[in-house]
Amino acid sequence: MIGMLPAGYLLKRVVPPAGWLVEAPNQVKDVCSVANCVNDNVVDVQEAWKHNTFGVANSPAVLWALAEEVGVDSSGAQLFYYAAYERELESDGWKFDATSWRPRSPVRSAGVEDAVESPADEGALSLVGYDVVVFGDYLEHSPLSCNSAASEAQVNEHCLFPSLERAVEAINSGTFGGGCEEGAYTVFAVYMVN
Repeated sequence: MIGMLPAGYLLKRVVPPAGWLVEAPNQVKDVCSVANCVNDNVVDVQEAWKHNTFGVANSPAVLWALAEEVGVDSSGAQLFYYAAYERELESDGWKFDATSWRPRSPVRSAGVEDAVESPADEGALSLVGYDVVVFGDYLEHSPLSCNSAASEAQVNEHCLFPSLERAVEAINSGTFGGGCEEGAYTVFAVYMVN
């Protein structure tokens, strides 16, 4: 994919907290955001210092081992694979300057170097959309769901943008400019691993 970099994996529960969908646009059926503000990560790779410079795990094995280590029940969880846009745009959460995109900065808090394992079976990946992700020292927010920006944006049933172009345009046009979050904004392609 042009402009996309292999980022890594997370193990998540896609069911949002009770009542969240009441506030969401009608077409949203579940939340497949990258950040864990609305849909929880089964294990926290950042807290365990096993996250790479994209803020996620290099391989599914890291996630399964961490789940076993901390004794977390991973039944019903969904494995996700991510690719990250190679550019980012710094914002105070209010103003967005579309001329200020720069090459992506590695997450400063990374606990491990990037060594992203390619998906074992590319045919087992299902693209579900594109999430806008905000970074500070670590992967912090997905404002489509965290800040309910999806109510003002055209998102799909997974609370994601249907294309990279639409996600980038939303950043450029200030969709997240109502004071969503301060930090470096970028886009992640979100794939379910079947």
